[in-house]
Amino acid sequence: MRKILVLLILLLGAAFVWNRWPQPVPQIPAGVALPQANAPAGLRFSLVKTADAKTLEAFTYAGGSLFKTAGINHIAVLVEHPQGRFLFDSGLGTEVEKQFATIPFWARPFLAFQNLRPAVGQLETANIAAPERIILSHAHWDHASALGDFPNAQVWVTPEEKHFVDTGHPPVVLPTQFEFPPERWHLYELSSGPYAGFDRSLDLFGDGSAVLLPLPGHTPGSVGLLLSLPSGERYFFVGDLAWNQAGVTGPHRKFSLASKIVDLDPDTNWKALLQVRGLLDANPKLHIVPAHDEAVQDAIGYLPNWVQ
Repeated sequence: MRKILVLLILLLGAAFVWNRWPQPVPQIPAGVALPQANAPAGLRFSLVKTADAKTLEAFTYAGGSLFKTAGINHIAVLVEHPQGRFLFDSGLGTEVEKQFATIPFWARPFLAFQNLRPAVGQLETANIAAPERIILSHAHWDHASALGDFPNAQVWVTPEEKHFVDTGHPPVVLPTQFEFPPERWHLYELSSGPYAGFDRSLDLFGDGSAVLLPLPGHTPGSVGLLLSLPSGERYFFVGDLAWNQAGVTGPHRKFSLASKIVDLDPDTNWKALLQVRGLLDANPKLHIVPAHDEAVQDAIGYLPNWVQ
């Protein structure tokens, strides 16, 4: 307990210094207008909130307050398209307590969660069939926890992210979450060509309504999901590119010490974040949805509510 208290004091001190240390003026690249999308009738999504937590805002982005709390969610994004249903990330699953026990002791207080409601139970209650595939924004433990709850779903990752899984270790990658038959893996390439200023993309259905875009840095194969709804509204689910929407709108880096632990390449993550900020500048009606920002997600709503 004493070691944890000392670590917490050090983190608070580091956050205080980091939040007041002069930062270089970010060079935001010019964004481009999003291409037209032919979103079909029936395309919709719902946020499945599987757990939550509280932390200090200062721990979510550089410049955040040391005196204000921020809500942290663990979600899965359920997408229904006439051509199929999938989850973008899985949220926390039914085996998360056992998985969490494999995380190093020093890290657990900072990764704790509450109000566990795994997606599999919520889908069953809502009479929604299990998804055919789970596309991971990245393979960190809190995004891959529920893969075992959907044993018939393909697990989609890029080859770079699969290598990260094969070589990763706690606290960021928990190998026990990936103990399933190898045929469940589906390795894909971002092979649909340039899109909205990104050099690569993958158009999942060929109509521009659901496009995967590269957001490297947090992990080597991190991706975001850009959804274009029939209403014309567009949502960009950016995974852990930023933990708080203020990270993109600021723009602000993540809290330095946390970034050094969880971001494989903080500078590459920052470059990707600035690109997303440029895209937002060029498309101000675009909804940016970080994977853990409770305030943004509360405004959207959760299953059984749908956005369509």
